[in-house]
Amino acid sequence: MKLAKADARSDVAAANGTMYYRFAATCDGWTVENRTVLHLTYEDGNDTQTAWSFASWEASDGRRYRFETRYDQDGETAEQLAGSATLDGANGGEARFKVPDDRVVTLPAGTLFPTEHIRQLIEAGIDRQGQLLRVVFDGASLDNPYLVSAHFGSLSKAERDALTASVGSGERAAWWVEMAFFPHFLKVEEPEFEISAQYRDDGIADRIVQRFDNFALDVHLMRVQMLPKPKC
Repeated sequence: MKLAKADARSDVAAANGTMYYRFAATCDGWTVENRTVLHLTYEDGNDTQTAWSFASWEASDGRRYRFETRYDQDGETAEQLAGSATLDGANGGEARFKVPDDRVVTLPAGTLFPTEHIRQLIEAGIDRQGQLLRVVFDGASLDNPYLVSAHFGSLSKAERDALTASVGSGERAAWWVEMAFFPHFLKVEEPEFEISAQYRDDGIADRIVQRFDNFALDVHLMRVQMLPKPKC
């Protein structure tokens, strides 16, 4: 992870970090683990280090979900979130936070959990849909759920070849996607953050750009390790 750019309003001078992401099938769903360490250097010479850890389980039917998140800044815990959520089709659902407090969030009809959202993103990319608009709950912040607006486009042959080379597991269909994340209940006109990625039809992305209010991070794939299927 490196600094992609910083605008005139930003005091961020440099950024570097690493992200570890593990996605695994289980006999009854999917688990996700993400550990990210980011070091920011500011124009005045000061710096800060943020560590973010996230773990979740999502049922294979997309109706049940558990999550746990922790943010550390300069060695001190800044925020912890944990809880569970359920969906009931057209009736929507609810998320219950047990950390930091007993907070209940109503989830509107049509809400998706992250793995189901990724599956629909892949389907939309394969079908060459121009746009996908979904409400998504992942429990990674108290601004959840998010209205996620995704736009898709084609990659050049050179970009597809580079994506194949970086992943190293054969040529696959691929495309780019731009996603804007709007806190669903705040009804704001500007997204809280945006993500651009080059995706393959197996869900692997070799490059991601994360854009925040006044700076952006460039995330490049270093290594992929395929996991064995569970013995169920």
